[in-house]
Amino acid sequence: MSVRYRRIVLFQNPASGARNSEPRQRIRKRLEAISDSLSEVTVEHGLNLAGRAAEAADANADLVVVAGGDGTVREVAGALVRTEMTLGIIPLGTANNLALSLNLPRDPDAVCDLIEAGLTRHIDVGLADQHHAFFEVAGVGVDADLFPIGEEVKGGRFHGIARAIRLALMHRQTSVELRFDRPVDEAYQSSFRGKSPLKRRRRRFRDPKRSVRLRCSFVAVGNGPYYGTNFNVCPGAILDDGLLSIGVYRDFSKLELLHHFRSISRGRRQLHPKMEMFKAKMVEVWSVTRLSVHVDGHPIGTTPVRFDVLPKALKVITP
Repeated sequence: MSVRYRRIVLFQNPASGARNSEPRQRIRKRLEAISDSLSEVTVEHGLNLAGRAAEAADANADLVVVAGGDGTVREVAGALVRTEMTLGIIPLGTANNLALSLNLPRDPDAVCDLIEAGLTRHIDVGLADQHHAFFEVAGVGVDADLFPIGEEVKGGRFHGIARAIRLALMHRQTSVELRFDRPVDEAYQSSFRGKSPLKRRRRRFRDPKRSVRLRCSFVAVGNGPYYGTNFNVCPGAILDDGLLSIGVYRDFSKLELLHHFRSISRGRRQLHPKMEMFKAKMVEVWSVTRLSVHVDGHPIGTTPVRFDVLPKALKVITP
């Protein structure tokens, strides 16, 4: 049974994916066929995407569709959090991390089939310092410094490679304190060394206190598992479990950190580094040395920082 929409607002980003306009024309025709009114917004430099998406929500559109990449999706989705507005994602970008986490097909026609079927799901949204929404992963530490350089490399600006190598070679592990909304022994999930989890739970994580100190290269806080170029930085993260997945990357050698940087900048390698995994509704990250913080690759400042989960705060089209 197909759903008919009263009004659809379509955000098309011509800069995402192939320059061939035929898929975009097909998307437009498919959505026109299932709606009484289709408004199309072409994403251009300087456009206030969040503002236009908020206008669509205020105008009581039935559905907002984004045909583009992660950056476009993030801007539009941020305006729809807690609105009950349905978001449809047609992945046309390079990585399409949120679409991958949702198990959306890459074929635009297949996604249009899902939209026509009206299949929806509510997913969680991460929130940093009560202000910065994220849908993929937030990061604290050297990863937050390396990520913008990785985006430069991904975009073909290879002069950043030397800067990234220098930063990776100079980095030192830093002591951080994690403060959870629950006892550490409840938050703790597993420890990894290489590709396999350790069978024995670590004694230090059997503490009934709500905080733990660790030395690490960086901390990844995942709403979903992927960011960058589909790097599985928070393995096992689930979009609708009402929890954040917290990965603490410990005992990195400099060579391992360089491999990690290569994987997130080009997607050529899936590195499973040494890490500890926790889950919680809230985590605060404190450090004596101020560490950089990003959400979905966007710098937002330095530690201390608090991360919360907004359970089922975004309604999306899904298989």
